[in-house]
Amino acid sequence: MFILETLIAITVAMTTAFGGLVAEDLITRDAACTISAVPDLWSQECTSPSRLGWFVGTLAVLITAMAVRAWIIAHNGTLYYLRLLPAESADRMRAAVDVANARSLDFRSATGWFGTDGDVVDLRRAVDHVSDELERAMNDDDDATGYVLAPNLAFPAALAVGYDTLLRERTHLAELPTEARRRRLPGGDTGVRTVYFDDGDDMWAERRWLSRRSRPDSELSMVTLRPGLPATAHSTAAPADRTAVGRVWLSLQLDGGGAVSDVDAQHPLRAAADLVVVVGPTATTDGVETLRPWTLPAGRLYPGASGRQIDRRAFARLVEELSGAVEQVLDDYPEADVLLSGRMPRSVAFALGYVISQRKDDRIEGKRATHHPTRPDDTRAERAQARAENEGLSSLSRFWSSVTPVLEHLGEAKPALVHAAQREDVVRHLPVGRAA
Repeated sequence: MFILETLIAITVAMTTAFGGLVAEDLITRDAACTISAVPDLWSQECTSPSRLGWFVGTLAVLITAMAVRAWIIAHNGTLYYLRLLPAESADRMRAAVDVANARSLDFRSATGWFGTDGDVVDLRRAVDHVSDELERAMNDDDDATGYVLAPNLAFPAALAVGYDTLLRERTHLAELPTEARRRRLPGGDTGVRTVYFDDGDDMWAERRWLSRRSRPDSELSMVTLRPGLPATAHSTAAPADRTAVGRVWLSLQLDGGGAVSDVDAQHPLRAAADLVVVVGPTATTDGVETLRPWTLPAGRLYPGASGRQIDRRAFARLVEELSGAVEQVLDDYPEADVLLSGRMPRSVAFALGYVISQRKDDRIEGKRATHHPTRPDDTRAERAQARAENEGLSSLSRFWSSVTPVLEHLGEAKPALVHAAQREDVVRHLPVGRAA
């Protein structure tokens, strides 16, 4: 920006000077000068060709520099660092934040820490603080600039903050590395990965949402397991009575590693679930289905950027598949309490919360009809919800009343209260039900 603004100042002065000389020549021209056509301006009788050439050249440089400056402002803009982690954790992103901030026009932060004591972790106040600070900072920012959000949030907090955030156009998400290069060499890759996540009408609000079942080419597999059965006896078939399933452990896995049947097997909350559903990219090794890692599809390095750009189409497709998997579990088991755990990049978790909030308001093409039965003891609101889902409305409209995010920290998995729409009495009963 310093180089560009210096170049703009110099070219403004030169354009003004040579423009004045050209204007003086035209004003003082003699009768031999005719300007019935553009080429006449270059004749010796009208003006000096060298003066006119310098004027046109400096004007072209000025317009180009202004265009590049506008592009940088729209794509870099303000860097927003969002941090909400357990108090025992270390913030390993500070070096990466400094590197990314060097290529940003401004910097804002919304940060906090939280404790993890108790069977249920209540993050609602901390999440509200981060969401409020982010909204205030974005409201005060210049609308002409871009927005670069760098989330460093625990998984339940990332879902809640992303769900409540109203993103602007020209929004980018940044995935910060834990070990960034401390010195930014010209043209070098710092390890920061950014993805264009513009929320304009053509991106999310007017998107055509499809049921996961209508996507035969899904990148992510969905495997259903029965807790308590031997690894070789796990069944991928859904129970005959879907409404009898009271608790589902849903695990979204993008980090890879290990057999699918062993995912989260160490957690008592998982063992107490009626069903375990694992979603992630898989491969078969020696007859055993294992998880393989999903890596951010990084592409080219743009001038002035802090790192390589992520393929936005692949990123959007992944987030759509993850939200579709959550939606399918809510469709298949409408009476279940879903415990949602996840291991994925921080930018993906934030984007997942945002996309759930966008998808929940729309009807889903390819969704099965009459999939949510009503019961005689249902309230009026529950009957209305069932009718709406049977007509094609996304079951994600009851995301916070049916889904409880799980915080995995220091080898433990605890239900988390992160949103005002959650049913606190149900969430606080989950560990009690486990002990029983």
